[in-house]
Amino acid sequence: MKIEKSMARRTPRKQGLFTKILARIGISLLLLIPTYIAIFSYVWVKSKPEVVVETYYTSFELKGPNGSAFTTEPNTDLFNAFKEMLTDAVYTTSIPDTHLSGRYTVTLQTNTGSEHYTFYFSTTDDAAYYVNESGTIYRTVAGAATTFLNSTYAYELYPHSVPPVLTTAVTDKIIPSSLGWYYQTQNGTFASLSHITTTEEILTYPIANDVSFTFSLPPTSCSLVIRYGDTEQTYNSVNNISLPTLTQGTVLDIRIEASFAEDSRSNYYGLAVYTFRMVVVEAASFSLDAVTKYLGDYFMLTCHNVKNETELVISATPALQNPPLIFRRGDTVYAAIPADTVCNDPSAPARLTVVYGSVSDTFELTILPPRSTDDLTFATTALRGSWEEAVGALLVSKMKENGAKAESDAAQSFLPTANFILPIANGEKAISFGDALTVEGTTVNQSTSLLEYYKATGFVVAMGGGYVVQTGFDSLLGNYVILDHGGGIYTWYCGLGSIAAELQGATSQYVHYVAAGDVIGTAGQTGLGFADTDGVMILATCGQTAISPQYLREQDASFATIE
Repeated sequence: MKIEKSMARRTPRKQGLFTKILARIGISLLLLIPTYIAIFSYVWVKSKPEVVVETYYTSFELKGPNGSAFTTEPNTDLFNAFKEMLTDAVYTTSIPDTHLSGRYTVTLQTNTGSEHYTFYFSTTDDAAYYVNESGTIYRTVAGAATTFLNSTYAYELYPHSVPPVLTTAVTDKIIPSSLGWYYQTQNGTFASLSHITTTEEILTYPIANDVSFTFSLPPTSCSLVIRYGDTEQTYNSVNNISLPTLTQGTVLDIRIEASFAEDSRSNYYGLAVYTFRMVVVEAASFSLDAVTKYLGDYFMLTCHNVKNETELVISATPALQNPPLIFRRGDTVYAAIPADTVCNDPSAPARLTVVYGSVSDTFELTILPPRSTDDLTFATTALRGSWEEAVGALLVSKMKENGAKAESDAAQSFLPTANFILPIANGEKAISFGDALTVEGTTVNQSTSLLEYYKATGFVVAMGGGYVVQTGFDSLLGNYVILDHGGGIYTWYCGLGSIAAELQGATSQYVHYVAAGDVIGTAGQTGLGFADTDGVMILATCGQTAISPQYLREQDASFATIE
């Protein structure tokens, strides 16, 4: 009985152990299932035959450095030229600077994707470099680039491949009726430029009495025929065309034939023919704000229907001392001409002539002496600074150096918004523009004053609205501020005791605007002046020529004639 009870107690324990062993074996088998699957997949794939996808090119695209684009099918001459360059290319670390001028991008499209390359060429040899998508640089083998360099597709590498451009006075580019153009390539042969826009249609271009043309390349020979009504005129160039004043609606039929011959200095040749029509849509006209001025004033010439102000020619008798300031406001062109530039001798007659294309006009001018002609004599002990230099060449040179220039400052689009006023509220004008100055003990003798001088204390204000061009210190001018009022009119405030803090260091970025009456500084004793007396020296310039500040203040703003 004891033995049976003992065996009965041990049997369930053995059964539990067996169950645990079976469970562990089952778990191990389950964990090995992914391994079995991987082994089975590997054996299955290895036993299957490999499928190879054949890659082939479907298209070729080339883009040039100046925007040209060509797309072709495979196995064309262009495609094969670049495939040759890609074959057997040699790895390199950099591209020489001499090969950076001609940059072409190439895209080879395949049935499975695309390949992209950037090519660099030089026309001085047949070498070429390219960069693949990963940025690796290769140099093509010798001679591989020759085919492309001497093909018509490489024309953008040669500056002389650009055909001549014919432009009208209103800057319209005339499309040629026919144009054959040939340029020299890398191997010395000439290639024909096939990518040229021409038209057999008789196109019409507008004019405003300005029948003139400009070639981007001077032709070797040229014939020009102009027909209007029953009249026909022939010229051997596009320059110096002389026609009567044309009226609104006049129609001109024009034919130009220009030849560009090859010679030892050129690497191009060709023949261009232009057949077109021009119609007068707006006739040019001119007007002056006045024909009588004082020395120190300026004439304002208004030019209507002038499409290209660079073709405007203004001359005078006596000859202009400084070029006029020509600027555009919308559709109207203006020219500011200082009165003292058209006549050295106030008693001599002056004549102003304006030419624009076939239109010309002449104005008889009367120029009177300056408004103020007082004779002033000062002892050197009464003055401060180098007055003999101020009324001589030095002050003139400073105005030429810092005055407005027709090609830059005069082109600013702003205009004064208020009348010009006095620069200082409480002060005595000691010197006026036009006064005859004599400084005892110096070389100055009856020199005409180009400035105003006020004995005064307190604040100095802007005479008119404008932008700060320059501030600083000069041994002759002292502390100074220069304002630009538009159209080339500047006012200068010199000899200041101090410059307004917000203006200090201002430059000609046209970002700091001051209105008429705004404080720009204080009267002082820097630069020129009267000994032991605060004051301010005022200059006004039209372009690079001194004009009278009083003339500005007498105008309904300096641009009263501008609409």
